[in-house]
Amino acid sequence: MFALLTVLLIAASHTILLSSFSNLEARDTIKNTEKIEQTIAWEALYIDRIARDWAYWDDTYEFINTSNPEYIQSNLPEVTLFDLDLNIILFVNKSGDLVYPMSVDLVNRTSVSVPKELLEGIDSGLLTTQGNTDYIQGVILLEEGPMLIVGRPILASLEEGPSAGTLIFGKYIDNSYIASLEERTQSSLSLYTLNEEMPPDFQDAFDEAVRGNGNAVNILGDERVAGYFILRDITGEPAAIMRADYPRELYAQGKKTLNYIYGLLLLSGIVMGTATRFSLDRLLVSRLIAIDSFLDKVKREKDTSKRLEMEGEDEIHRLSKGINEMLSSIRLAEQELKSREYEKKFILDSLEEIVVLRDPNFNIRWANEAALKNKDLLMVETKELTSDSPQAADKDIIQKSRYPQAPGWTDQEFTSSEGKTWLLRSKLVCNETGDTIAILETGVEITERKKYELELFRAKQDAEVANHTKSEFLANMSHELRTPLNSIIGFSDLLYEKVYGNLNARQIKAVGNVSSSGKNLLSLINEILDLSKVEAGSFELHYSTFWLAEALAEVRDMLFPFATSKGINIEFELENNLPRISADRERIMQVLSNLMTNAVKFSNENGCIRVKATQSNDFIQIAVSDEGIGIAAADHDKLFKPFSQIDSSSSKKYQGTGLGLALIKEIVQLHGGSVWFESEAGKGSTFGFSIPLNGEKLICKL
Repeated sequence: MFALLTVLLIAASHTILLSSFSNLEARDTIKNTEKIEQTIAWEALYIDRIARDWAYWDDTYEFINTSNPEYIQSNLPEVTLFDLDLNIILFVNKSGDLVYPMSVDLVNRTSVSVPKELLEGIDSGLLTTQGNTDYIQGVILLEEGPMLIVGRPILASLEEGPSAGTLIFGKYIDNSYIASLEERTQSSLSLYTLNEEMPPDFQDAFDEAVRGNGNAVNILGDERVAGYFILRDITGEPAAIMRADYPRELYAQGKKTLNYIYGLLLLSGIVMGTATRFSLDRLLVSRLIAIDSFLDKVKREKDTSKRLEMEGEDEIHRLSKGINEMLSSIRLAEQELKSREYEKKFILDSLEEIVVLRDPNFNIRWANEAALKNKDLLMVETKELTSDSPQAADKDIIQKSRYPQAPGWTDQEFTSSEGKTWLLRSKLVCNETGDTIAILETGVEITERKKYELELFRAKQDAEVANHTKSEFLANMSHELRTPLNSIIGFSDLLYEKVYGNLNARQIKAVGNVSSSGKNLLSLINEILDLSKVEAGSFELHYSTFWLAEALAEVRDMLFPFATSKGINIEFELENNLPRISADRERIMQVLSNLMTNAVKFSNENGCIRVKATQSNDFIQIAVSDEGIGIAAADHDKLFKPFSQIDSSSSKKYQGTGLGLALIKEIVQLHGGSVWFESEAGKGSTFGFSIPLNGEKLICKL
């Protein structure tokens, strides 16, 4: 372990310290490279000072305007540029014409012609100043090599008035200049321009410097490191890149220091590891082996009454005390578990119901006495029972085929050889991860309950037959009653209309009552007949296509006298562009009439009834709302049941048999729709229903 820690420490030190030395080397290289870059900047500043002195000289201002040869004889002898250590001096007037040039070779100390690139730059205006504050500074790439150029406007000594032209000084950045830089900076320098093909390291450094707008560093090997910086032209664009090479003294010294650190760490690790192992063997390992041997003995002998004796007052001693306490707790828990097992066995054996617990392979783990007395109900294998279980002697029980397939209860009825009926239930017992760990089975005798169920089924069949017979009887009787009622109503109407002669007021009132009562009785018989047809399965629908708005208007016209008598206003709210409906028009009007009649009947005087119709997918939804007495929540279950009203007082105050809503529900459901309502006592009611737009096709499809 100490060897591993030592290796990890050495690796971490190597990574961190070597990276630190590399970063330090890079910063030092950049710092030295910046010094070289600063040296070139000072060179440019030196040339700029000379150019400024000459450009702000009154004699120069006069010379650029008059071309006086005395100025040249007195100020520009042949040795002038050699003394200034410059290669070029050019006088350009404000018109851009070259007034006087001077160009020399400092190495051979001879006069040479002005490079054509400079003349082209003057002609294009690139090397001429435009205002009094303009100046030119940067590198120009010439055929002979890069040249450091400085230009200043020619002004009077007071720097007032317009510029007379431009004074240009230049110095080649050639091998001699680079050699002087190397001597001054004690480094090895190399220069490549953009016109030349650069080596790969120059190209990579150039790209990095352009992207990062700074200097770049590159490792040239184990011995050398290089820093790179860019020389820019007078427009600020890159023109050349210079490399400065340095020996990797700092990095080499860092690696040497690291080797010393590695040796010290390795030696410390060996010494610490040896000492620690000796201490562990003597103070810890031997005592842990004694604890392990004691625990192995307790496990082998299954004797939790033994105790571990360990000398000392350290953590090992406290561990031994904890082990002894744990053994005491285990012993108490074993005794408590045995007591609970006995209680459980006693309780389960006292039950008359069957209780069986199986393992996932359907082998029995435990069965109470009731289960063992009914072996033909078990049909399980007992190979997993312990030798001390009383159920272990039952070897004649065979394996059962039924197995629950879900976590819930699975029920199965079974008839024993004694003729008794049992309800057997099984359930999977799962752990927290959902894996099956056991199967619980229970059984209870239901012989008497099955007899009651059979008798109840037979009674239900008898009731259904009686109900069907009742429906047929009502349908037949309704037909028999309608014939004389129609005759009574017809003759009473004739008498009321005085077809057979005049009647006095009392006779007219009596005849009117006979006609009104007959019509109410005929309406009741019609509702009973319709409901009987539904129950008898002989109710038929006659489909046609019609507009809902027209049907609603007809129902409103029929109810107008009734609604007007109570001062009730009926309002329609129909969705735009409702399509035509395919349904039994007469039955739909019957539904609308019943709902709107109920709304008027149970509304307060001077109230308002709202009828709303909307389309939802392929269904039309109609809702009738009133502001009447409403229906309490306790009475909601009575709605839509035949012959049922909210209470007797309502039936006395509001006439009716309670068949209307029941018939509405049946008619809507026959159309393939549904009914709904919302109501609260004292706050009005809303009854609604929905039917398919094309109910005939929907019913045929169903």
